[in-house]
Amino acid sequence: MYIPSPWNLPVTLAANALEFFLLGTWLFYLLLSLRGFFSRPSTPGNSLPLRSFAVLLPAHDEENVIPMALDSLKRINYPAGLFDIYVVADHCTDRTAAIARAAGAKVLEYCGEGVRGKGHAICRATKEILALGRYDALCFFDADSLAHPEFLMAMSAHLNRGETAIQGHEVPKNPRANWLTKTLFVSQVIFNNFYQYPKHYFGFSATLHGKGMCFTAALLKDFQWDGNCLTEDIEMQMRLVRAGVRVYFAPEAIVYDEVPSDIREHFHRSVRWAVGALETAKKHVWGLWKRAVLKLDYRAFETALRLTQTYRFMLGASMALLMYANKGHFNFLFWIFDHPKGARLTFKLLNWIPLALYPTAALLIDGTPLGYAVYYLVMILMSIVMVIPIYLGALHLKKRRRWHRTAHSSLVSIEEIVADKT
Repeated sequence: MYIPSPWNLPVTLAANALEFFLLGTWLFYLLLSLRGFFSRPSTPGNSLPLRSFAVLLPAHDEENVIPMALDSLKRINYPAGLFDIYVVADHCTDRTAAIARAAGAKVLEYCGEGVRGKGHAICRATKEILALGRYDALCFFDADSLAHPEFLMAMSAHLNRGETAIQGHEVPKNPRANWLTKTLFVSQVIFNNFYQYPKHYFGFSATLHGKGMCFTAALLKDFQWDGNCLTEDIEMQMRLVRAGVRVYFAPEAIVYDEVPSDIREHFHRSVRWAVGALETAKKHVWGLWKRAVLKLDYRAFETALRLTQTYRFMLGASMALLMYANKGHFNFLFWIFDHPKGARLTFKLLNWIPLALYPTAALLIDGTPLGYAVYYLVMILMSIVMVIPIYLGALHLKKRRRWHRTAHSSLVSIEEIVADKT
């Protein structure tokens, strides 16, 4: 590729700046993840006084799985008078609302010609519940998720420490269904142990996952849900961090979530998440970088760095193109691989050792058979194969503004999970 001489310096600067940024991001998260190998001190706290909760369960045609979700919430080890279960039935055409009423839940049913969608439904339901003025905090689950019996007790303790936005510890509830659920299970275990836990330890803001979330009523009055975003949980996290509010991680508050057992469902869900991430990044990434620089906010810095990875495909392609255009001139990556002597081998080891070390350590911590480590390799291969189709699918979906609804079919109960853990 011929580059006119006046452009040599700008191309060289752009190429090396992008290489430095991507390598620096990789090193930052690699170093951060090392904290996951060390012991985790217990989080001190007292659940007294016990706080009052509204537990929201948004649902659209979930008659197959919502009985298990409601059963897990009713089995929570917490005074019955201090929490109410609200099923937010969004334009349901099946028996979801009837099943919820029969189970004793309060049902907020939205139907007719109104605006549809989970984001709009929880936004509307949150406003109605906050108007009652009865609760200290609101917790959010999905219709396919299950709550650990100690979930609310753990959240009460976190609230008593002054935390206002909290994410519970998410674990797949159907890890043994097939190769795909095992792959996603290993991915989640590694994420919890080498991302969520280290971020929690170093004081960064946790990642919201849509289920197992808890917010004080006072906070939600100031930060309402964005019903127009496909990933309203991520969008909420970005707004909170931009306002200087930390999202805490509660490892003791466990929520069990269904992961797709069909590759097509996983693909459609990944595309929807990619669209939501792109929309959220467009809306918040520069504001986060601005706060990180102007206020020296390290939480905003990490969140901005993470959100920038939404553009990793474009950043990687741009880096490759600039490196090709810049050949014959100074190249940061080529230089650092050979300085000092042995650096190339060091970088190779840093790339290859985690392939065995991270899944092995994560599975040992979780108490899962080490044979599951092979699914970490499957996860990497699947990510490589699907990255371009997911990105192209996200661009297509972004134009259409229509998405495929994830089907939920796992009939695992909280009794089975708790019995299996004991």
